[in-house]
Amino acid sequence: MREGRRWFRGRSIVLPVRLYHVLSSFATLGLSCLLSSLIVCTLGRVIGFGDSLALALVTCSALTLLLGGAALAWEAGLYIRPAKDVMVAAAKVASGDFRVRIPLPSWRIGLKEGYSLIENFNRMARELEGMERMQKDFIANVSHEFKTPLSSIIGFTEILMEGGADDGERQEYLALVHDEARRLSRLSESLLLLSRLDAQHIVTSRPVVVDEQIRRCLILLTEKCSYKGLSLDIFLEPMTIESDADLLEHVWLNLIDNALKYSPCGKTLHISGRMLPDSVSVRIRDEGPGIPVEKQQHIWTRFYQCEESHKEQGHGLGLSIVQRVVDILGGRVECTSGTGRGTEMHVVLPKKIIVSTAP
Repeated sequence: MREGRRWFRGRSIVLPVRLYHVLSSFATLGLSCLLSSLIVCTLGRVIGFGDSLALALVTCSALTLLLGGAALAWEAGLYIRPAKDVMVAAAKVASGDFRVRIPLPSWRIGLKEGYSLIENFNRMARELEGMERMQKDFIANVSHEFKTPLSSIIGFTEILMEGGADDGERQEYLALVHDEARRLSRLSESLLLLSRLDAQHIVTSRPVVVDEQIRRCLILLTEKCSYKGLSLDIFLEPMTIESDADLLEHVWLNLIDNALKYSPCGKTLHISGRMLPDSVSVRIRDEGPGIPVEKQQHIWTRFYQCEESHKEQGHGLGLSIVQRVVDILGGRVECTSGTGRGTEMHVVLPKKIIVSTAP
């Protein structure tokens, strides 16, 4: 079936350019020779060449060259037509129109390379259009995330400057201003980290004791865990890998923080890890409300949050950071969840990463 799809596209036959060129050249030369021979025979009967074989051969050769040249000139248009379409469309893309698409040709017999060129161009245009849309959404989201706390800070500071609040209200307003300022600080740090990760290709590889690193991250988040009265179910085998410790810490902090944020009070947070022959496997599971199936494909999108009620506790950047870091480290992260049955994040990291030296 795969071979059939390669040679046939709908009702069109798709051939590689070399095979097409060989077949078309044979057909062109054969047809030219046949037509020129018929013309020479007809002329010989009408006007007669006498016994001049040389004149007949010269006439036949000249006609073959003329007919073959005309046919090959027309055929050359088939080769350059996709390139001309791409040139015109590329000029539109260069001017900022990423919506341009090139329709696939409806030839009876087409060139495989021509179809491939057009399909790749259309895919590139779609990717550029998606990146442009993502960039606009990103700017809009960043503006919104900054606007809300800034509005609060400006409002409370104006009240304080007017001097119309008593001591208790001043302390309350100052605490709110402090919280909003810290929220802006965390947002700025996350954005700077994402920007650095997007441009990062080189990582520092050294031995990392993963189980100890996860325990240290839990200690940093102990206050949140105690505040909700959560229990911890931890089973971590000794796990040592060659990786980037600083980047890896962002993975555990964000995943554990997310699990704590969505865990109801009095529930249990489950963390397990084991060493595999060529990798480590870490699972972090909460007993929260879970993520509906239709929302799971969006959780890695920047600024996306499944629950609006948790908007004050984060910006929707944590899982984007996790996915980017795991990609850089050559691993993978998967989400298993469902409404009413909690969420489990499964991280698999190679035992030893290949240090990239790409620019």
